[in-house]
Amino acid sequence: MEIGIIQETLQNFEKNTGIKSTWEKAKPKDNGMDGILHFTLDKKRLKFHVQVSKRLGLQHLPAIAEKQKHMKDLVLLAVQIPEQVAVNLKEMRINYIDGAGNAYIKSADIFVLIKGNKLDKMQPSFQAKAFSKAGLKVIFQFLLHPELVNETIRNIANQTDVSLDTVHKTIQGLKQLGYLIPLTRKKIGWNNRKELLEKWIGEYETRLKPGLHISNFRFVKETEFVQWKKMHLKSEVTFWGGEPAGDLLTDYLKPEILTLYTKETKMEMIKNYRIIPEPNGYIKAYQKFWDRNETDKATVPPLLVYADLINTGDKRNIETAQKIYERFLQDKF
Repeated sequence: MEIGIIQETLQNFEKNTGIKSTWEKAKPKDNGMDGILHFTLDKKRLKFHVQVSKRLGLQHLPAIAEKQKHMKDLVLLAVQIPEQVAVNLKEMRINYIDGAGNAYIKSADIFVLIKGNKLDKMQPSFQAKAFSKAGLKVIFQFLLHPELVNETIRNIANQTDVSLDTVHKTIQGLKQLGYLIPLTRKKIGWNNRKELLEKWIGEYETRLKPGLHISNFRFVKETEFVQWKKMHLKSEVTFWGGEPAGDLLTDYLKPEILTLYTKETKMEMIKNYRIIPEPNGYIKAYQKFWDRNETDKATVPPLLVYADLINTGDKRNIETAQKIYERFLQDKF
């Protein structure tokens, strides 16, 4: 975040609280922090280590929680912190200040809680041509198969089931955002793939996933919910995502919502799985938006399970997501 934006954010905080603050750029010894924040309160000077970003999403919470274990005086400074993320941060007792002047700061010497302020202007987070609905499908495959980016445009389009133009625009957008860099005249490589994963998770939830929703269901016999693992899903067509997939991959989670990704129609699902449509049902079905599955198990790729769980904002789901990241994804990012 630019220093001007940092100062503006702190000015909004001071305007709302009357608490004066000073900003100091971090030194190498400050454990990877971006800066040091000093508050002056009743002639007492309080010191906090600060991490800054343009926007915080639910996908950032596991890494933040891990960092807070080793740095209790952590304060997050961000232009945008969505309301649900702010709620989670407060529940996790992680300090934050956003660009609108909302804040949660709690220590032995200070307690501040401000919410409800809105930013006058919301800045676009990403370049539209890289993160369009179809572009998100391409990026999903790039995250799963980083080597795919050096295939021909036509091969990538065939594997992602999007147009040639979408592939071209997605690659150009990723180059402009700095995620793809030239290695040789004909070969490109990756940069900041973990950051790209985090951005994809947030954009997937709000931009792509809603349009994939088929319907919500419940079991004909409610007692079958506790026996969901006995459902015989159609091989290569229907897969568990979200909480049930998290349980299958970690044995750590008791699902409350059963998420399915499928190529089956609504009527086929009713016939095959003894379920019936229910607007607020606990079985949520989504269109499977990729062709080949990455495992021989009944779950979607761990990367998508991770995204589904992070985006719920639920503490237990986020803990499960972190276990999935450490077990299946960490070495790839």
